[in-house]
This record gives sequence, C-alpha cells and structure tokens, in this order.
Amino acid sequence: MKKLLVHLIFFMTSLSANEIVIDGRLDESLWDEAKVINEFFEVSPYTLLKPEEKTITKIFSNENGIYVGFINFQSNSSMLSKKSNRDQTPNNTDQNGIAIDFDNDGQKAYMFQVTLANIQADGIKALGDWPKYDWDGDWKAATQKYDGYWVSEFLIPWNVVLMKEVEKELRDINIASFRYIAKRQTWINDTKTFGNRADFLWKMRSVQVKNFTQEKLNIFPFISKTYNSVTKFNENKIGTEVFYNTGTGKQINLTLNPDFGQAESDEVIVNFSAQETFFSEKRAFFNENQSLFNLSHYDRYRIINTRRIGAASEYDCPSLVKKEACEESSKNYTDIDYALRYTQKRNDTDIGIFIAQEDDEQYSKGKSFYAFRTKKKIGTKTFGYFLTNVKNNLSDKNAIVNVFDYSNIKSDKLTIYNDLLTSKKDSQSGYGFRSQFVYQLTGYKRRSGSIVYFDDSFELDDFGYLKKNDWFHFGIGQDITKVNFSEDSNIEERRIGIDFNYDSDTSGNSNPFNIRQEFNFAYKNTSSFQMSWDLKTSGKDTTITRKNTEYPYIKNKRSISFNLDYESPSFGSWEYDWRIGYETSDKYNSWESDGYERRFAKIAGSFYPLDNFRLGYSFRIREEDEWINWIEGNKLAAYDLTQRIISLNLNWYQGSKHEVRLKSQFVALNAENPVSLTANRNGYLLNDTRNVNAFNQGIFSFQIRYKYEIAQLSNIYVVYTKGGNVFDDDNEKNTSKIFKDPWNNPNNEIFSLKFRLKF
Repeated sequence: MKKLLVHLIFFMTSLSANEIVIDGRLDESLWDEAKVINEFFEVSPYTLLKPEEKTITKIFSNENGIYVGFINFQSNSSMLSKKSNRDQTPNNTDQNGIAIDFDNDGQKAYMFQVTLANIQADGIKALGDWPKYDWDGDWKAATQKYDGYWVSEFLIPWNVVLMKEVEKELRDINIASFRYIAKRQTWINDTKTFGNRADFLWKMRSVQVKNFTQEKLNIFPFISKTYNSVTKFNENKIGTEVFYNTGTGKQINLTLNPDFGQAESDEVIVNFSAQETFFSEKRAFFNENQSLFNLSHYDRYRIINTRRIGAASEYDCPSLVKKEACEESSKNYTDIDYALRYTQKRNDTDIGIFIAQEDDEQYSKGKSFYAFRTKKKIGTKTFGYFLTNVKNNLSDKNAIVNVFDYSNIKSDKLTIYNDLLTSKKDSQSGYGFRSQFVYQLTGYKRRSGSIVYFDDSFELDDFGYLKKNDWFHFGIGQDITKVNFSEDSNIEERRIGIDFNYDSDTSGNSNPFNIRQEFNFAYKNTSSFQMSWDLKTSGKDTTITRKNTEYPYIKNKRSISFNLDYESPSFGSWEYDWRIGYETSDKYNSWESDGYERRFAKIAGSFYPLDNFRLGYSFRIREEDEWINWIEGNKLAAYDLTQRIISLNLNWYQGSKHEVRLKSQFVALNAENPVSLTANRNGYLLNDTRNVNAFNQGIFSFQIRYKYEIAQLSNIYVVYTKGGNVFDDDNEKNTSKIFKDPWNNPNNEIFSLKFRLKF
C-alpha cells in the first residue's frame, strides 16, 4: 500500500510538472524549454534606443496552445496598475503584449495584451489599417508583482482564432512582443516597430512552434429584460450565440434572436451636414471573427457596416388604411431573427459567407442581408472579391455591390492597395475605385497617397457606409520624424507632417484645395504638444444643397485655421489636456457679410485617486460667426452659432468581478442672429427676404452600467439609459435651460437586465 502511494505521488508530481498554471509565476519546468527574447528597442517615441528597463520574453507551445511569459524589471515604486475596462486604449498602466500572425502571411496579426492590473485587451492589426480593439477572444493571462520586477503569463489556445490547417509537426508563425512602461509612457518592442506603423506586419519575427489543432464549441445563451418608461415599450427575450471552430480552418458563428441591452451608448454628435455620421459596432457577435469582412478606406467607405442590421424599420404608413396605428407602432430599430457567418481558411485562400435576417413587423418587413467574401494570396500579392446583397422585403427591391480588391507588398518599404467597386440598385448602376500607396522610405520618413472616385449613381449605404458619392479625391502626404535630441533638450521626439488634398464632384466642380501641416512634439517629461495649420482655397461646396440639380453647389471663400493641443504628464493621481482652435475666412461680397470666424476651446482631464476608480471630464465650446446652414432647395441661412458640450465619465471596479461604468454627455446648441440667404445657379449667396428663425437644441445621453463577471465571457448586466433631444425655434432659453430640458423631457428612459453565460 505504501509503495502504491509513493508511485501515485510520483505520477501526480510528474503530471503537474507538465501542466502550466496561468498565475503569473513562470515556475514550471516547461518554461526552461521556451524560446527566449531579451533584446528590446524603444519604438514610441521612435528612438530605437535600448531601454533602461530589462525585459525577457519566453515563448513555447504544446497541445493547449501558445504560452508567453514576460519578466519585466523595474522598481516597485515605478509600477502603475490602474484598473480599466477591457480593451480600453490608451491606458497609462504597465502592460505586456504579444502580436501573432498565425498564418505567417503578413495579412493580419492578432494582438493580446494584459496590464499589471490583470485587465485584458485584444485586437486585430490588419494590413493597411490601424489596430482595432473591438474583438474579444477566449484566452487567459495573469500577472504578479515581485521585488524589483513583475511577471505576466499568457495562454493563447489554438482555437482562439481561425487559422489555416497545417499538416506538419511545426507551424511557422510571425510574432512581435512588446511592453508599455507607464512611468515613462514608452512602448518597447523586440522587432523595432510599433502597431501603429505601416511596417509592423513586415518586421514581425518568424518563429516555428509545435503545431496542434483544437476543436471548440462555445454556446452563449442569454435572457434579457428591457423596459422603456417613456414609450412604455416592454420586452423579454431569450436567445443564443453559437461559435464553432473545427480546428481545421473552418468556423461557424450563429446568433438567434439577438439582444443588445448591454451595449454602450454612442457619443452624441450634432450633424447638420449632408454626410452621414459613422458609428462603430459595439455588439459582440458582429465583432467576433469579422476581420475577413472588414474592407474599408479610412473614414471614406466601408463595404459592410453591420450597424445597418437591426437599424430603423421602413414603413409605408400613408398607403395603409390603418395609417395612425402604423405611425404609432414605428420603432427606431428592428428585431433580428438570426445572423450566420461561415469562414474558412485553406492554404492561402480565405472564404466567408455572412447572412442576416431581420424580423417582420405588423406594418413592416425585415430586410435580408447577404455577403460573400474571398481572398487569395499569391506571393506578395493578395486578390480579393466581395459581394453584398440587401433585399428590401417591403419594397421587394435589391441593392447589390461588387468589389474587386488587390494589395501588393512590393517591398518592406512599399505597399499598394486598389479597390474596384460597382453597385446596382433599382436598375441604376454605379461604380467607383480606390488606389493608394504607402511608402516607408526610412524608419523616420513616410509618404502616402490615394485617389478615390465614386460616380453619382454609386450606392453603398444599404449594407455599407459611404461618406459621399459623386466624388473625386486626390491626396498626398509625407511625415518626417526626428529623435536623438541633445541631452539638455526637453524634446524626445518630433514629427512633422504635411498633406495636400484636392476634392471635387464628378462634373469637375472643385471643392476648396486643402493644405495641412502638423507638428507633433513628445517631451521627456511624458507630455505632448501638437500644433497644426490648414489653408483652404476658395472653391465650391458640392454637398450642402443635397444634390439639387438646379443649384448643385455654393461658393466658399478661402480660409486659414490653426489648432493647438497639449496633453500633460501624469501628476500621480490626475492629468489634463487642452485644445484651442481658430479659423477665419474672407467675407462674401454678394451679401451683407462680415466674414466667417470660428473659435474652439476644450479642457479635459482624468482623476484617479485609487487604482480602481477613474473620473474623466471634458468641456468643449465652439463659436462660429456666419455659420451657414441649409434649409431647403437653394434656401440657406447664416447664424451666429454657439455649441457647448459637457462630458462626464466614471469607472469603478471592485475586485475582479464588479464593474460600474457611467457615461454621460450634454450638448447645448444656440443659433442666433439668422440672416436669410438664397443661392443662385452660379453658386453665389444672396440676401433673401424669407423669414428665418433663430433656434436652439439640447441633446443628452446618459448611461450607467453595472457588470458582474460570473466567469470569463459570462456576465450579468444591469443598465439604465436615458436620452433626450429638444429642439426649439423660439430661441428664448438660456444655456442652463437648454441643458436641463432634454433631461426633464427624455425621448427614452430604458432599464435593461441581461444574463449571458458561456458553455
């Protein structure tokens, strides 16, 4: 019996020696076999100097996944471990990260980060795009403090992302490990690059790890309750999300009857322009494994904008007998029956299918959304095809978009991107194209340029996002970075950028030329300062009259503007930033004009007396003399505009399970001294005798959310949301009343409760 007990103890000890516990200790014997990286460079600011603080990264893999361990040497007094929300960036807290290109193809890297406060962040850095942190993967990390150093430990399972199947014992991957030293606000990296730089994917380190596959099935059932005390809307929902990864390069994601009660409120944006405001996706399902379908070009267009799914329903109330009942039942959103996404990787080819179906209502019918996406990599070139189709089941019409995209990494310095787009809607066809290059001459000098063209008939807004059609754009720019200043200089890094942009409609009506120069300074005390100026020539505003065929534009005067922006260093428990701006232009000679003038000021800051508490505030004011606003047709008006915005945010964390987040924004807009104007066919503004009223508008958004983490990716949400929008053309209210009215007379007051579990 004693002999059996000895053998059992020996067996259990041997077994535990081959198991890694993610606890921030790195004390298991398996870490002795890991690949070691111990040479790092400062990459932000981009000095490429070897940092004072020593860092050691260890990497190895087994059947569970890829393990990464960091040993970070620094004094305990310099360690910062403020808590934050998951994926919150920027975040002035010590942290480690690893970027992995699982397919070794230079197309995208998944980024896994953890702060010293044990807060995880994960994102995706795609070729030609900024890192985006709207994806939440199922992986583990833990940190521990020691005397003179701290440790972070990662387990990244093989099934955390979709990757191509490799039938070999070893898998070639590209990696980059990095660290943020909060006290100095410095990023260091082992590959002499940074996630925001164009050469990040090119310079990643190629390594071989043991190759394994894992199948994964995750089911997220949920129950939610939503009640709107203003509209008396009351809804109970049961639904689920299913994520299945075969481990062989195929993945299926499905959501049934989804609910979005825990979503964050959007920022309040007052938009009087003809161009739609883009809002990012905050719903978990539509961010998970979505990277194949993310084809975009800055803020100019996106082939898929998933916020279209579940947007306001379309109604044809005037044609119905029950017109009043139809109008009373109208909603600003649409329920979704299901959404399905299938993606597959095989060798150097990616294929994806996306389907979503909205629910039918009594007086409306939900839309059907379809998308097909494929990409093929051949050497340094990538060829892609994208098809989207939206069927409007109320009008029985289709909107179809085809995109052929091409990218070519010509060298480790030059990358070229091209998109050819066509659309067909209501028997009307349109087309567009984008051509762009990024040329990294040296580590300190970069050039880029692009040409964009969309004809007047091109449509993308049924499923995607398009800033505007009937548009030609040409832009070119360069930035130069200087480091290695003298020891007695306060400057650590200086970057100077200059951009030239030309825009017009497709008929050749030129918008103002724009030249912008920007100076960015990073100082050794961790503060930063930005100064910029913009020069716009005279030109034509081709969007303000909303595509009016008789009055397609108004003429603008030349203008010049400047902006100053400062961010302070951290003062232990608080920090602040401010911004001021000024713009002026010539007066119009065709009406009684004194000239346009804009003044802008912002003061903001953060207060964090405890590591688990943060209060943020912001106050912005903008004043515009002779702000021109479109009324209808060729009728416009000039106002003296004042806009004030107050924002207040609060985050509080209790332990590792409880999180309270408050997010609020109040806007008061006052438009006074109206001058009635009309535009003639040549685009000149003239005085008009039509009466125009002054007006004011108050908008607010308030949300407080409590989140309790039952287990990783399993949560309870309790959310209270309140929002209002009050418009008044009597202009008899002062600023205080404009702020208060939408709070006292809200459009929505919503209580939400949601349980989301992971199985």
